[in-house]
Amino acid sequence: MKVPDRVVILGDNESAVMAANKLVQRANKNEIEVIIVGSANDVEFKDTNIFVPTSLVDHHKLKRSINSQIKLSVEYVKDEVVTLNVRDKSLNTKGGKLIRYDYLLITNGFFEDDMAIPGFSQEVRTIITTQESLMLREDVGQFKKGEILIYQDGESIQSPVAGVNLAVLLSNYFKNKSLDKDVKITYASSFKQMMDNKTFHNKIVEVLDKNQINKVFDFKLSQINIKNKEVQSDDGKTLKFDLPIVIGKATMEEYLAKTDFKKSDMAPIEIDFNNLCVKEHPEIFIVGIGPKFKSSFWEMNYEQIDFITAKLAHMISGYPEPDYYIGLYTDYLLESEERATSFSIDINGEFSQGRASRSDYLLKLYSYHSYFGGYSQGYL
Repeated sequence: MKVPDRVVILGDNESAVMAANKLVQRANKNEIEVIIVGSANDVEFKDTNIFVPTSLVDHHKLKRSINSQIKLSVEYVKDEVVTLNVRDKSLNTKGGKLIRYDYLLITNGFFEDDMAIPGFSQEVRTIITTQESLMLREDVGQFKKGEILIYQDGESIQSPVAGVNLAVLLSNYFKNKSLDKDVKITYASSFKQMMDNKTFHNKIVEVLDKNQINKVFDFKLSQINIKNKEVQSDDGKTLKFDLPIVIGKATMEEYLAKTDFKKSDMAPIEIDFNNLCVKEHPEIFIVGIGPKFKSSFWEMNYEQIDFITAKLAHMISGYPEPDYYIGLYTDYLLESEERATSFSIDINGEFSQGRASRSDYLLKLYSYHSYFGGYSQGYL
């Protein structure tokens, strides 16, 4: 009898849960063993955190027990990875466990390292976790006059339009409260041109202008000065704020940084972009590391999860093999409180957009999860 192939998934996020469920769904249960290794009890639906500050989403519904979201045959090991040993296909955890794998899928290769930003303190807000979004909601509820500055680094693990979408939601929130003349919102980004795509960039500018949001591009944050209420860029430019919201750069996890993977000009780890595996290590797949125009360090990319799980299921159980990764990044751009436009950017950097959807985008666009290994929309 064949010993089941072991697929180990590193992560405690939506990508890890979706990957595990899709693998179980696609592969023969007698031929595969799926283990998730993560350090959290719950999975947070982070894409939806931007709706919490304006009370458009009940935050209680954004966090679920990981064990309640994964299929029964999937094992969840709550521990922290310390080292990755690619020669003997194993990893060590902080709790002293040695976990071997046949295939490895890494979904949490990066984390938002806010404290690495000089001057970052408890007065600065961000939206990485539900708790942080709740703190921002309290600030927003008390904010009556002044300037809100939203800064997003192009190498964030968040969606590249998270900062834009948050700015749109806040602009509409204050407009509905008749405070739009007293509250000024500025969106700043390290991108000189959003994702190196002129058409997409112009679309962002159009949305920001329509919502009366000030915009500053090519602003690479180097310092936050809480006392003077300003942020400074690498080249000495400054922006003022009364309420600062920062979505900063991502930092590579230590266990990955210590691993002797080759680097490339396109990514911090050399990836075979046709198969999304590490070059010279076809048994290791990493989500969210791609060409910088398309995905710098973004944590979530469901197109990648779909491809990788199909690839693994093919190698293990003969599931239909995907040809190659088409490199399509999809997301949603909010145009107002009630409208959102879908868009995609392919591996060549070509931008295309769908139709704007009215009203229930909260249910249909952002509120997906992976309970049965697919897109179960509308759970909110």
